[in-house]
This record gives sequence, C-alpha cells and structure tokens, in this order.
Amino acid sequence: MSADTINSISEFLLHAGTEYKVFDIGRRLTIIDNQSFLDIESGNAYAPLPRQQHAWFGIVFWNKQSSTEHYIWFVKLPIDEQGLVVTAARNHFLDIIVDALGQSIIEDTEKAQTLPDNPYSFVPNQALLAQFNALVKHTLSQPLSDEAKQVEAYIQAPQLVDWQLLSMQSVADFAFSLPTHSHQYRLEEAFVNNVSLYSDVFLNTFMEMLEYVPLSKPVETFVLQRFFQKAQYDDINLAALRSLSSNEFDQQLHRELKSILNKDISTRLDVLSVVAARHYEQMDNELLTLFLTQAAKADESEGHAGALFSGFFSDLVQVPKLRRQVLTLLRSPDRPALLAKAFNQLFAQTGK
Repeated sequence: MSADTINSISEFLLHAGTEYKVFDIGRRLTIIDNQSFLDIESGNAYAPLPRQQHAWFGIVFWNKQSSTEHYIWFVKLPIDEQGLVVTAARNHFLDIIVDALGQSIIEDTEKAQTLPDNPYSFVPNQALLAQFNALVKHTLSQPLSDEAKQVEAYIQAPQLVDWQLLSMQSVADFAFSLPTHSHQYRLEEAFVNNVSLYSDVFLNTFMEMLEYVPLSKPVETFVLQRFFQKAQYDDINLAALRSLSSNEFDQQLHRELKSILNKDISTRLDVLSVVAARHYEQMDNELLTLFLTQAAKADESEGHAGALFSGFFSDLVQVPKLRRQVLTLLRSPDRPALLAKAFNQLFAQTGK
C-alpha cells in the first residue's frame, strides 16, 4: 500500500481491512455515515460543523476479524474560506499515515493507534473525550457499566451514594444513555425533584455532559426556569447554558438567549464562546445581530483591537447554515453602528 494508490482516509481504512465509524466532533458530537465523510474529506461537501477554521473528527476503527478492541484517531483538517476541507492538508496527513503504517494496520491494529507527530492529530480535552467515549459506547450498543449505574443510583437517591466516587466518564456514559433508557421519565423526574440535593460539582458535570444529548421538553423547561428565567444575570451557569444545546431551532431557548444577549454579562468571552459554539442553531437574523454586536462591544471594551470580533466572525461565517446570514448582515444598511464599525475594521485589517 502506498500514498500513490490511496486517495483518501476512507480508502486507506477500507484497504487496510478495518471496520470504522466516523464522528464529527466540531460544534456538536454526531456520527456521520462513511460516504458523507468521504465527500467532506475530499472537499466535495462542506464541513457541517466546523470550528476554529477546521473540521474535527474522531475515527473509530477495528480489525474485521476481531471487534473486541477499538482504536481511535482524532483528526482536525483545515478548511478554506468556503468551508471545504483543504485537500492538500488531507493528502499530507494521508502520506504520513501510509508512510508510517503501510499495510500493518490490519496485521497490527494496535500500532495504528499511535501515529507519528503531525499537525493534524489532537487530543480532546477531558470533557470532550468523556463525551466522545460515551457516544461511541452508545453507538456500538455496549452495555451500561456498573459505575454508570452508580450515577443512575445517585440521580435517584443522592443521600445514599458518594458522588465523589463517580468519574466524569461514568457521568457521560449515563447521560448518553438517558434518551433511550427504559426508565427515562422516572429518572428525569428524579433529577427535577432532587436537583437541590446534588453536589454542585456533580450537577455542573452532569449538565455539561448533557450538551450533546437531546433533552426532553420537561427537562429543558426545568433547566431554563431554574437557572435562567427571571434571573438578573449577575452571573451565569455555563454548564446549564451548555446543556441546553440543541440541533434544531427552539422558540423557548431562542427567547432566553435573546434575553441573555441583551444583558451586559453576554460581553464575557466565556458566555460568547458557549453561545457561538453551542447555540448557532438558534441564530436567526435578530439573534445573530445581537451576538455579533455584543462581540464587537467586548472587543472594544477589552482592547482586543478587532481580534476577538474577527475570531467570532471567521468562526460563524464557515458554518454552512449561517454563512448566508452572516454575509447578508455584513452588507446590511440597517446593522447597528457599532457592528458596522467592527466590520469596517475587520476588512481594513485583512485588506479586503
């Protein structure tokens, strides 16, 4: 096997005789089918969930002859201004893995777990790694571990379980099992009833692990009412804000985000970052204008000289669902004066 005969990461994995699944781990955490991944890595389809000018993937593979051991590559590929993967970078990564592994991936799959140093591999942070592992287990229909069952027990009876013995991974495993759990509604009811009894550390971890898990409407409403509605936003619970992440437009959530973005607290970098990364689905023209205006205000007040605003603009304009909206707002004569100033500064710096 050589780089001259292999034209894609997908083809390499197929020729190496592996079974594999690909997960997009950009703005959300979702499984993508193999044909879609081939189209994306080949620059024939937009990266659907890019962040920081890259498409981010977790690739799980195993020897077809033995599915007991699974191996993972975490790969980030740069995208161009249109949101397409830069195929030259993909080809460079492909050269690296073919040169390093040849056909040994099928003969010695474990060797393929450790790639040579390269600019395309990365290690997720602890929270994302726990969430990714939980989704993989769920996708491969692996049973809930005993430790995850302890999380379930703590949800139902926090006074009987020592939360300090619960790992982040076990919390993530339980969170990802919840939408298909045979006792989903009973567990959700227990969460609502016992929320004041949980350790703050556990509660924040649990809500953070829920950010890629579809919440039922009662749980979403509860989180909104407990942590946001009627609040003055002197502070904000970022874990709760992350837990409300949704892959579709939600009127109730949209109203709350509008309220948040009308408060001074939304000029905080951490708040802006969570809204941009997790709530892009809620960004109609009104919310997008509010968000970028607050980003411009934060940039100006903190003396970032346009760098902060430029970062958020560059990030959002590469999201396929937002690209047209962002570019329309860029040219709108009705945009707020502060936003117009930020756009002018942005393009003065880039020379466009």
